[in-house]
Amino acid sequence: MPADWSRESWELEVTQLDLELAERFTIARETWTVARNVFVTLRFASVSGVGEVNPDSYLGETVDSVAAQLEAIDPRSLENPFNLEGILEILPAGSARAALDIALHDLAGKIAGLSITKLLGVKGRVPAPTSLTLPIAEIDKMVERARSLADHPVLKMKVGFDGDVDAVSKVREVFPGTLRIDANTGWNEEEAKKRLKELEALDIELCEQPIPIGDYDALGRVTESTSIPVFADEDVKTSRDVAALAGVVDGVNLKLRKTGGLREAMRAIATARAHDLKVMLGTDLVSGVAATAEAHLAPLVDHLDIDGPLLLKEDPFPGVTYDKGRITVPDLPGLGVRGAPA
Repeated sequence: MPADWSRESWELEVTQLDLELAERFTIARETWTVARNVFVTLRFASVSGVGEVNPDSYLGETVDSVAAQLEAIDPRSLENPFNLEGILEILPAGSARAALDIALHDLAGKIAGLSITKLLGVKGRVPAPTSLTLPIAEIDKMVERARSLADHPVLKMKVGFDGDVDAVSKVREVFPGTLRIDANTGWNEEEAKKRLKELEALDIELCEQPIPIGDYDALGRVTESTSIPVFADEDVKTSRDVAALAGVVDGVNLKLRKTGGLREAMRAIATARAHDLKVMLGTDLVSGVAATAEAHLAPLVDHLDIDGPLLLKEDPFPGVTYDKGRITVPDLPGLGVRGAPA
């Protein structure tokens, strides 16, 4: 690449794709059968980088609104493909910036001839095992699904529905490994306190977002009421939120879609460490593009929930690989995904 980056051409292309799920995916407030995702391809000279995001309807995002944000970007404003910090000035935190940030890191890694893990300086650190998600369904179906995954080290079970304590108890009877739960804002404060107290005997690793967002006082009272560690998810997006949640929860679940990409995710992780908060890295209903981007950050966190590609009927762009919860990222320049829009 030349010293005068301005001589090289930039291109940005946005694609919307529907990814069929392997089965219906239900949480406390929503159900999906298809993931509607936005992909962005960023080209600099003869090299392409790709990013992906699953927009969050809970935050008012749609594939159309995210695509429109991306299509309004002039990629020349990045100035050069190693201006990884500069992306924070182009778009606010959220899905559009996440997709562009992933694409830029993929591009920079390919130009440098380095995987993102090496580019970020975390190669060689062994990541924690990832959980597999058990969505809400009939209790018998949830139990059978858990039984079939008994050799997997970690399950994350969706709760926040009537009868969820009984469902967790029945799943615990057949699943001997680490079990964490995620209410996705499905309880109110009193329900959360009551149900978490009932669940304490079932060896639950942690509980994500037990109550609706925006009430840190109530969230803090829930955290104080139980021996089960409480993690914020919907309540935390950027490093500023992490700092504000210090002393309120035991940990935070970060996602690239919320932080707006890897750059802010690294800031949020560092902020959590400074405030003695545990960190989970989660993902959405995504292909190997976004999941692999998050997997490159996996060595920096305590807990992983990067199972998005495993929830699809077929991953069209494979990258990160799985072996009973253990993840491996490709040791290839950039993300290392195959077949992505380029």
